[in-house]
Amino acid sequence: MIKIKLFIPVHCVSLFALLCCGSAVYSNPIDQQREYAVQLIQKGEVDHGLLDLKKLLVLYPKDQKLIADYFVLSYGRNTLHATELITCIENIQIEVFPIYAQTSVVKTLRDARQYSLAKKMITGFRAHNPQMGWNVWLATIAAETKQNQEAQTILKQVDMQQLNAEELVLLSYTYRLVGIPIQALQAANAAFDKKKNQFSQEEYLLALNDNGNYNVADEYIMRSVLFHTHPDLVIRIKLSQFATQIKNAVLAYKTAQQESKYADAYVELDQVLAEMESYKPIVNGYPHWQKSFYADYIYALAKRKRYTDILTTLQSISIPLDLWPTYTRHAIADAYLATNQPEQAEQVYLSLFNEKNYADYDVYSALYYAYLEQEKFEEANNLIDEMEHQLRRYQYSQVKGVDRTTHEDWEQYLSLKGLNLAYRNELEKAEQYFENLVSIAPRNIGYQNNLALIQRWRQKPLTAKLSLEQWNGLDEVSQMTEINQMNNAQALGNISYWRELNKKLLQTAADDTGVQLSYKELKDRDRWSVEHHSYFSRNKSNDDRLLNSLRGSNEQSFWTRLNSPWFNDYYRIFVEHQYRKARYKNKKLDDARVGLGLEWSSNRKTANILLSERMDQDRLGVRLDWSHWLNDHWAYNFSVDSDADIPLQAIAQKHKGQSYVAAMNWQANESRKAGIQYQAIDIDDGNLRQAYQAYFSQQFFQSPQHTSKATVTGYYGRNKAVQVDYFNPVSSHSIELNLQHDWLTWREYERDFKQHFELTLGTFKQKDFAHQPVYNFLYRHDWRISRVWYLNYGVGWGSHPYDGEHEDKTYAILGFEGRF
Repeated sequence: MIKIKLFIPVHCVSLFALLCCGSAVYSNPIDQQREYAVQLIQKGEVDHGLLDLKKLLVLYPKDQKLIADYFVLSYGRNTLHATELITCIENIQIEVFPIYAQTSVVKTLRDARQYSLAKKMITGFRAHNPQMGWNVWLATIAAETKQNQEAQTILKQVDMQQLNAEELVLLSYTYRLVGIPIQALQAANAAFDKKKNQFSQEEYLLALNDNGNYNVADEYIMRSVLFHTHPDLVIRIKLSQFATQIKNAVLAYKTAQQESKYADAYVELDQVLAEMESYKPIVNGYPHWQKSFYADYIYALAKRKRYTDILTTLQSISIPLDLWPTYTRHAIADAYLATNQPEQAEQVYLSLFNEKNYADYDVYSALYYAYLEQEKFEEANNLIDEMEHQLRRYQYSQVKGVDRTTHEDWEQYLSLKGLNLAYRNELEKAEQYFENLVSIAPRNIGYQNNLALIQRWRQKPLTAKLSLEQWNGLDEVSQMTEINQMNNAQALGNISYWRELNKKLLQTAADDTGVQLSYKELKDRDRWSVEHHSYFSRNKSNDDRLLNSLRGSNEQSFWTRLNSPWFNDYYRIFVEHQYRKARYKNKKLDDARVGLGLEWSSNRKTANILLSERMDQDRLGVRLDWSHWLNDHWAYNFSVDSDADIPLQAIAQKHKGQSYVAAMNWQANESRKAGIQYQAIDIDDGNLRQAYQAYFSQQFFQSPQHTSKATVTGYYGRNKAVQVDYFNPVSSHSIELNLQHDWLTWREYERDFKQHFELTLGTFKQKDFAHQPVYNFLYRHDWRISRVWYLNYGVGWGSHPYDGEHEDKTYAILGFEGRF
């Protein structure tokens, strides 16, 4: 709000009385006391004089000269409380109220935001004193109360030629408020020509700023001596210039994004930020301007997503958080959220809700994600419900006959509502939700992209790709769509296209966290990686002969694979080491194997060839693996190994086996899967071991931190009836129910901790033996130590029948994987 300072000098107040001061005969008994108070103010004893005037007002509340003098002399000092102000206004008799105080009354009411009362007084004053520019004041109040249409109508009635310099300054300010910068500059020029003072110069420079004439404003300041005579004015103009440039730069990047011109989106904003950074030394020399300068600077940094710079700036200046303007606190909250400080962000966002009519979708959604990052799912879900009642659903055009349209905030809210389901692990509901939205608004790119996102999260990247292909005909594809296409290419194993899109997006959306993560994962392919699994068990049975035919009383196995970086996008070399060891009654048996392999993977097809050799026997083996996803639902794989893993007892007798595996898997999505597998192992001791297996798996419980699934597995095996040292039933079959539960116990961005519970119950039938129960329980910890390192370990207990006797097993597992 422009502050029009006191234009009526103190020495003009009660002019007649002052001219006659010292020998005047006062017609009113209070005149002498009033004039004495005025003289005190003239001498610099302002507080004393105003206090005397206020006491007189209590005694003589209807004296018009007294009211007039008090309004003129106290303007800008906020000496009247709201009730006192209204009482004074009610006592004004418009027809006899002194002209010199009328504008002071209006300005006081306006500063107190008593706009309705101000308009009432203006209307009354105008009726008795029409030659003053009251229409300018009416237009100003209409503009400041966001009634731009009314303000523009009133402005059409204003004759600029009839206004004095002060009224022209106010007219220019009003034109700027309603967004008519050209007329604002015309009025400012006229005011400047009539009276060259601080106020007219200030408004002239502000009008230049609003018209984008920054160079003209800067040249004027350089030519004048303003910086030496009125440095505060020059700094204020410069800060206003920065504010206008920031506003235009933000509008420019939003327009560029809408037109998919991402490469040039931030050019203007980067320029104004660079200029503001060079202006810091000047502002720092005037501490009382720091708050205004840094408020806009922090806001601009947030729009450029330079969040670390915001927090660095805050540390360099000592201004309490609650003293910043609302829009700056919003930027600070965004900085906290973006730098993984959701607790601080939450508190600042909550403070924004205390500001009237400020909280829009951006504030609500940011608070939602602050809750989410703290695992406050209940609060986040409640906020979604609150948003439904608080956000605007429609926007209306001022053009007659144009239908209402869905408000942008409401469109974004509808998307967030669906994503909220996904964040709560309710992916099926989320997919159905977005399918419904797309059927209602098929041309909404945002809804289509969110549907594709959920489809990919449901392990259906090809379906997600098809959902986005309808937009391929557009001249300019939206950035959201390009990011989705990039992630789909990654999920589909199309590495070259993934790399191409990521390179492009790094030029146009380098500040997007999804693009940054994708780049990191691309760079991960240039690093070595390792995988390891260990298994330790202690086995017991009432029959020692049974243990000798199985895996002994103690069993250990280790498997490690070292992978080279990927080369030519689709190839990598790997080294594999495997070691098995078991303790039997009278001996220890082990088997060690090392191998060198090559892996190829492209477009959801993977092939491996491994050449391996047993370390204690001069025996070379070859293993070939192939897997292929035919679509999002069906996949098959097969494997051939010329030196298969066979029982240690057979290896000790120098036997060798060949294995053949073929499998077909089906999935509806991440929650429902099934598959069948056939395996044959041909051992040169005359044995042929065949196994058939089928399973069906279904998730049955999902919540933000918990998921549960059940798997039913059926098995049938046949072996040749040959005399061997290892367990070799002619036939056997089993059916098992496996229940698994995962509890996300702790999460902090790229680190988390899960507890895994697993229970298996079943029945096993071996030829010539009755059905007997199968039990197994596993408890495991899964750690994500960083983005690229994982660790798991667990303990378990199980019981399984063999030849009518149970083997009881207590075991431990250890695994890790990562990149270095």
